[in-house]
Amino acid sequence: MAKKSKGKQTAKKDIRRGGVRRQERRFVSQASTSANVVRAFGALAALLLGAGLWGYFYAKSFADDEALRAVPSYLIAAGAVVMGVTIWIGTSSEPPIRVGAPGISAEKGELRRMPWWAVEKITFESGTLALVVAGKDESGSDWTFKVPVKPHPEAVAWIVKEALDRVPRRVDIEDGLLDAIPEAHAHAGQRVDLEPLQVVGKRCAVTGKTISYEPDARVCPRCERVYEKKSVPKKCKCDNSLVHLRPKPLEGIDEVEEVDAGGDDEASDERTSTKTLAADETASS
Repeated sequence: MAKKSKGKQTAKKDIRRGGVRRQERRFVSQASTSANVVRAFGALAALLLGAGLWGYFYAKSFADDEALRAVPSYLIAAGAVVMGVTIWIGTSSEPPIRVGAPGISAEKGELRRMPWWAVEKITFESGTLALVVAGKDESGSDWTFKVPVKPHPEAVAWIVKEALDRVPRRVDIEDGLLDAIPEAHAHAGQRVDLEPLQVVGKRCAVTGKTISYEPDARVCPRCERVYEKKSVPKKCKCDNSLVHLRPKPLEGIDEVEEVDAGGDDEASDERTSTKTLAADETASS
């Protein structure tokens, strides 16, 4: 019984807070250079390093001939240089991007996040082939950043997909450019489970009142905008219906009070009539 009651409480809490487990996807940037070129440089580096080490430790011809004695060292040095070039062209300087329930994030040293409700505009630059996201971060500071398609094709696809689902009015991309954006694959990126949204200390989007008690908060499941339970509108600014989060009117309590009031009147009437009858009998006798 205890487990069932606990499960019901958890279910009610999930419904109040949005009913969906919070997740996001983490996307690591891809190299802008062709994969075949990177493989070719990697293979060349491996051959040079292998030949240099073999000549340095096992080839007697290099050890006996003074003119060839330095060749293995040169091979090892060349292999190290080519390996460095391989790493350089095989990686990207673009930071990892996260996309999910809490918004869009960039990992530049520390995680900086822009919630969906703080997104002001999402555009696409056809010249640089980059997605431009403008808005404010969690601290309220203005923030605009670009996500290039070449190193981040999956991240761009998922940003557009999530934005169209959550804040479609903020997406300002022409239909022709939308068709050029890669498709969002279901298995793209690394899924990361997140803790429930911390609502204590946040301000109600309608009244500006600070939430000091967690059960008093209601969260839009689409954009995670926070409301105080008594100030939940019928529709969020992201056009999501919030009727199911609004408090129900206390009609049952009013009916019970009216019924009780009616019963008290009837009882008083009965007591009055009894007293009247008794007085009449006394007078007649």
